[in-house]
Amino acid sequence: MGRLLLDLAIFGSILLIGVLADDWIASAGLAMLYVGMRFMLHDPGPPVAGLAFANQWLQVMAGIIWFVVTGRRVMEMRTGFYRPMVIVGLVCIATLFAGFYLGSGIRRKSAYRPRVPKPLPWTTNQLAVTYVALVAASGILTEIAWSTAGLTQAILIFSRVRYVLLFLLITRLVRPTPKWTWIAATVGLELALGFAGFFADFREPLIIAAVAVFGAMDRRKARTWAVLGCLGILAISSALIWTAIKPVIRRNYVGYATRSERLTAVLTVTGMTFARGPDVWKYEGDSMVSRIWSVYFPGLALARVPSVVPYENGKILRAAVENVMTPRLFFPDKPPLPSQSDEVRKYSGVWVGGRESNTSYAFGYAGESYVDFGIPYMFLPIFVFGFLFGLSYRFINRRVKHDEIRVGVLIVIVWSTLGVYEASWVMLIGPTITMLILLGGTAMLLDSVLVRRERTSARRINRAPRPVPAAAARIPGPTVPRIRGAS
Repeated sequence: MGRLLLDLAIFGSILLIGVLADDWIASAGLAMLYVGMRFMLHDPGPPVAGLAFANQWLQVMAGIIWFVVTGRRVMEMRTGFYRPMVIVGLVCIATLFAGFYLGSGIRRKSAYRPRVPKPLPWTTNQLAVTYVALVAASGILTEIAWSTAGLTQAILIFSRVRYVLLFLLITRLVRPTPKWTWIAATVGLELALGFAGFFADFREPLIIAAVAVFGAMDRRKARTWAVLGCLGILAISSALIWTAIKPVIRRNYVGYATRSERLTAVLTVTGMTFARGPDVWKYEGDSMVSRIWSVYFPGLALARVPSVVPYENGKILRAAVENVMTPRLFFPDKPPLPSQSDEVRKYSGVWVGGRESNTSYAFGYAGESYVDFGIPYMFLPIFVFGFLFGLSYRFINRRVKHDEIRVGVLIVIVWSTLGVYEASWVMLIGPTITMLILLGGTAMLLDSVLVRRERTSARRINRAPRPVPAAAARIPGPTVPRIRGAS
């Protein structure tokens, strides 16, 4: 009864928000978020699938939610092209995660039988040293990746092992007693490295830190939600600052020789931005929301395809599959991948910056699916992708026995794959397969080695002769009473 009243109160609030926003799409989107999170949180592990679902939802609803909260309309809302794509985008997300939900088996309690946790045989200090070593080598790995054409994707994905170690390290630092100083130092290190890069590389570490805290701390205590709230505020403020300083930092990026020089430039430009007054952050907030909101250009394509540009009849999806089937390591003459800006120019009819200006505007898998097949057939490949990925998720989840390895690897794989709405098919299918093979395969191999060692050690212990205690050796055996007169 209490749960029913809570659901009624939530849906009543959702309807009220739609009335205040004067837009039924706001209510529909919030209702979908609530229902979707209820299903995604059936997974007994850390809620990475729920966070990935919420992140994709945010990329479709960002402009509308920004208007509900602040009353400010971003530039894309001044036209009506966004509304149909918001609806189509929500259906795409629901279809993708419905496929994942069915394929992963998280709907069935029998798929998650209770098992004894198997911690890794490595100390927290050993994990910390390995993590720091990978962080120090991250820049070298990136340079090697971009200088090795046939192995670029594999090296970049393998470098995500650092995020697995980050999850393990923060989980260890939270339990049993949180070591907030070391946790803050680790998050601060990742934040500094992210601001020193060309892209916003601080997003993944903050998400992984939040997932680790949520999984390790008691969800019933207010302190857990306070820590998650602080991480959320840190993520939003970091994204806002990066939006403001990004044009200046990227324009002079080549001139900074070291990361320390880039961090100094970041601090200088951030201080100059704050000096412009508080009103500047309203406009920077609009810019941040416009950057996150990935529906405008696909919305323009909905108006042009097929009336101006015909359907591609699966051409984009076939090209993505062919790209996977012809790895550059064995086909060095394969042409470079087309920029998504080219798709925006062709299907949306807008001339945007492209590869010639080192810029890319996202078109996304939803827009590509519509251009390929139209409604309703566009939802079929999205469902199939989610279902197949869910099957892979279930396979790794069942095969890996050590909890720390299994959870850490699955968090990185799920977030990197399902957490991005604006990714194209070619940037979904290829990296997903590579990630499942490299990270998932490495996790299963390492787990198998550790399980074999544990069984060997257990057999040695069982076969070893057990010494007889000294006290037991002094105990006399049973004596037979002697009867007098007996011969």
